[in-house]
Amino acid sequence: MNKSTLAVAVVVLAGAGYVGANYYVNEQVKQEITKQIENFEQDSGLEVKFANSSVDLFTRGVEISDLTISETEQGKRLFTIDKLNVLGYQQDKISPYSELELVGLKLTEEAAELTQGMSKDLVGATYQLKTSLAYNESSGASEFKFVTAADGILKTSFDAAFDNSKAFMEASLAGLQAQDDTQSLEKELQLQSQMMLAMQSLELKSMSFNINNDGNLAQLLDAELAQQGMSKVDFEAMVAQQLMYSPMPQELKDAIIGFVSGMESLSISVTVPQSQNIMALGQQLSMAMAQNPETLSELIKINASGK
Repeated sequence: MNKSTLAVAVVVLAGAGYVGANYYVNEQVKQEITKQIENFEQDSGLEVKFANSSVDLFTRGVEISDLTISETEQGKRLFTIDKLNVLGYQQDKISPYSELELVGLKLTEEAAELTQGMSKDLVGATYQLKTSLAYNESSGASEFKFVTAADGILKTSFDAAFDNSKAFMEASLAGLQAQDDTQSLEKELQLQSQMMLAMQSLELKSMSFNINNDGNLAQLLDAELAQQGMSKVDFEAMVAQQLMYSPMPQELKDAIIGFVSGMESLSISVTVPQSQNIMALGQQLSMAMAQNPETLSELIKINASGK
């Protein structure tokens, strides 16, 4: 066998091995998806159907397409989802990076009957959602991101970074693993207590929140205000009056007023210079806001803008 023939044989065998492994993993994934859907259906009383699922060995990514969520008893379709993408999730550990994305979430016409009083634009919109978690096990640092969009209306994003999150991750993993077993009431209470303590030990490093107009946000607000018999001027005056008596920093008040007036964008970011757990930080912030709001700048740094 010459070298070129050998090279071709290696490539063919490698490809065959990948295809075989990918098929095996796909079958395992389908079994796990079926199991998780059954658990969801039992807990929610809803029925979930999907057309296809696939997995990528290299990225540990799973894609589920053409999902339909319906009421179990009446069979009424509630939501459709074009794609659900899952990346990096592992059953036995918290992955260094994991992500879940919903693409093309829509409310069905049958379900629209249940939304009387809600904006027709919001009811008829197509939604996108992506959430991710980055986690460094050795340092205990973690970052959570949550991004949503109502196409043609608005986009939002939320980002929070923490230190000392190892206990919280371990408690979260224990809670997820416990879902597969029948737990006694005592065990459930222990897990809940463990989770609460772990949450309190988290140390907030930074947090940010953004809203951006994606086209028709101003028109949507005008329509909602009209239904309540209010004008945009009345609404702006009401917000300004409520903020006047709020203990929040003036920069944040100005940003909110600017956003309410322009309906284009609102951006708020917070950093915590001194590491301390969330419970201690919350207590100090509550005391500062009640007694001396000017000292808030010693605890957190706020940057805000709105237009």
